[in-house]
Amino acid sequence: MTQILHPLRKFSAPTSGTSAGEALLKGIASRNQHFGSYEEFLAVFLERGYRFCFFPELREPFAQIVLRHDVDFDTHLALRMAIQEKDLGIRSTFFFLLRSPMYNVLESQDYENIQLIRDMGHAISLHFDPTLYLDFEQGLRLEVEMFRSLFKTDVNIISLHRPSPFFQQHDAPIAGIEHTYQSRYFRKVKYISDSTGVWRYGHPFETPEFAENKSIHLLIHPIWWMIEGETNLDKLRYYYRQRVDVLKANFSENCIPFRQLNGHL
Repeated sequence: MTQILHPLRKFSAPTSGTSAGEALLKGIASRNQHFGSYEEFLAVFLERGYRFCFFPELREPFAQIVLRHDVDFDTHLALRMAIQEKDLGIRSTFFFLLRSPMYNVLESQDYENIQLIRDMGHAISLHFDPTLYLDFEQGLRLEVEMFRSLFKTDVNIISLHRPSPFFQQHDAPIAGIEHTYQSRYFRKVKYISDSTGVWRYGHPFETPEFAENKSIHLLIHPIWWMIEGETNLDKLRYYYRQRVDVLKANFSENCIPFRQLNGHL
C-alpha cells in the first residue's frame, strides 16, 4: 500500500500570553466537529498535569489518562499519530485488526508501520471483531496466537470492534484476556470517544471529570485527526479519494492492461 503521509508540524505554544489550553478551550463553544491540531489537543492534558499510561497502569482516581487507538482504516495514519505522541513524550495503546478489509498486517508496509509504533515505546495489541466467529472465545485464542507470533509481543488486553451491548456489559475477561469494556476501564473512570467523528459522552474539556482532574479512558481514532476536513463526512470523502488513487496505482503496478483502462476511470 502506498503511504498516505503528510508533513508533521511541531507543536509550539502561543507566545501571546495565552496558553495552548486556554486557546483551545475557548474554541470549544463553536461545537465545530473539526477537531483541529492533535498535538495542541494533547497539550491541554499535559498542561493540566495529566499523566498518560498503559491500561495495566491505570490505578489512580486522579490525573491519569489511558489513551487508546482502535485502528479501523489505515496503519499509516496510526503511525503519524504515534510520531506526534512520541514528540510530546506521550505513550498510548494502538489496537490493530488481523481480519480487516481496509489494511493487511502481513503486507510489508503495514507490518513495518506497526513495528515502528511498537519500537517508539507505544503498546500494540489486538482489535478483535467477535462477530466473525461462531465461537468468539475460540476465535480470540486463534487471533491472539497469531498476533503474538507476528509481532513478538504479548497480548494482555484487547479492544472489541464495534462491540454490541452484550460485550459492553461483559465484565469478565474473554478467554482469560482483559478487554477495554470491563468496568475498571469503562465505568469506574470517565470514558470518552470520538467514534463516528463526533465526541461521544461529551467533549473531554467540558466534562466534570476533566474539571476535577479525574482519570480518563480516552478513545481516539486516527482517521478523525490525521485527515483534512471540517466535518467527519469531509474527512471520509478526502480519505476515500486517497484510497481510490492508491488502488488505481496498485492495479496499474500489478496489471498491465489496467494501465490503459486507468486513464478512462
